[in-house]
Amino acid sequence: MPKAVVAMFCGPHDEGSRIPHRRINRAVEYALARGLPLVIAGDAFDGTEARYFKTLAKKRGVQMVLVAFDPQTRNCTLSDAQATIIQLQALGLDISRVYLVTDWWHMLRSSVMMIGEIHTRHPARVVPVPVFNGPFPCLRTLWNELRGSWHYLTGTYGQRTVNDPLRHTS
Repeated sequence: MPKAVVAMFCGPHDEGSRIPHRRINRAVEYALARGLPLVIAGDAFDGTEARYFKTLAKKRGVQMVLVAFDPQTRNCTLSDAQATIIQLQALGLDISRVYLVTDWWHMLRSSVMMIGEIHTRHPARVVPVPVFNGPFPCLRTLWNELRGSWHYLTGTYGQRTVNDPLRHTS
């Protein structure tokens, strides 16, 4: 069994009407280069996007692709981290390293939450694998990312309304 896994958080829809592929492309590339399983987490479209990405990853040759998505939870980075860890535990995978794939500007909040959640349930090292191509986010997005990290660290995450400029839309 593998001792490491690649985890990718879905989103955002910031390239007009098309589904952005930059995160899945990087995750597949990384998983294939290391022969690792891929966990696709989150989805603002009730799992449709995650299932699409799973099919794409399988077609490109990733042997083990898991979807970590819970339609009962809020669509957010924290639920993505929690769903990823629950999926790994359910499979009984003894993982010592998680390679986390997301956009560079989303990496701080993603890793803070993944590290915080993984250490409460399963000791593993989180290794950032940032994606650098794609649209540059507005300052409000960058500020929201910092605030989200701070709120998670202070235990107040999810207690305020977020006006997200990258809100997923159908």
